[in-house]
Amino acid sequence: MHADVACDLPMLYHRTEDHYFAATCSLHRRHNACINAYLTDEALDPFNLLFIRVGSGPMGDAVAAMLDVIRGTTLDIRVVIHEEKVEGLRDVLTELGFQAAEVTTAMVLEQSHLVPPTSDSAVQISLTQHLDDWAAPLGNAFSMLPEGLARYQARHERALEAGEALYHFTLSSEGQVRSSLTLSMCDGEARLNDVGTLMDSRGRGYATQLIQAALRHATSLGAERCFLEASTQGLPLYRTLRFTRLFDYQSFVRGPLAAPSSEGHFDLPAILES
Repeated sequence: MHADVACDLPMLYHRTEDHYFAATCSLHRRHNACINAYLTDEALDPFNLLFIRVGSGPMGDAVAAMLDVIRGTTLDIRVVIHEEKVEGLRDVLTELGFQAAEVTTAMVLEQSHLVPPTSDSAVQISLTQHLDDWAAPLGNAFSMLPEGLARYQARHERALEAGEALYHFTLSSEGQVRSSLTLSMCDGEARLNDVGTLMDSRGRGYATQLIQAALRHATSLGAERCFLEASTQGLPLYRTLRFTRLFDYQSFVRGPLAAPSSEGHFDLPAILES
């Protein structure tokens, strides 16, 4: 079923975002419509990451709960904050040892504005549930260590086994997988994640062709819009494909801390599940 078209685009964006991260993370806590926390790999230190996203809605009392979770864990933490909320949270995060990191851009494409597909008979595009090939370009493109990549692949495999609406695409040329991405569907809205191309295969239009194929598949599933979160480096490509900006996110990061005494230290999985 499609979401009500009267819903604003940022709200739809956050809905697809939450669906994707909840599907691919070990634990998820929805503090409110604005603040969501995700634990990537429960009890798999050092690969577990507390990942918090602050959206465009009212933060309310959930801010206090979010800060309690942050203060109660020694885990590596990334907080991704909507541009309008940054100034209200910057000082307290700095006091807690966070540093500003990258800026990313939330974008949307109306499927009716799809760029005509690029045709190249020398490439093969596949939709697969066998994720070894899908993972290889991601590991290379994002400089992921082998064990971290294996954990990330396992998270996606668990999501597929759970019946989540994730679709994994690969593009191959000359017998080698060159590019891959993930399409997710939530209430009739599409989202792209994990767009990666081998470093030595960039500049050949592979990502463009793969994204166009995924967008056509989304249309076949009834999607009228597609959302994504773009890095600064990815913006030119997505603009060429007619994605438009919704808002920016600012990330803040804090590395893992030395373990404190048990007094006052929370059981993070229990908090996220509460």
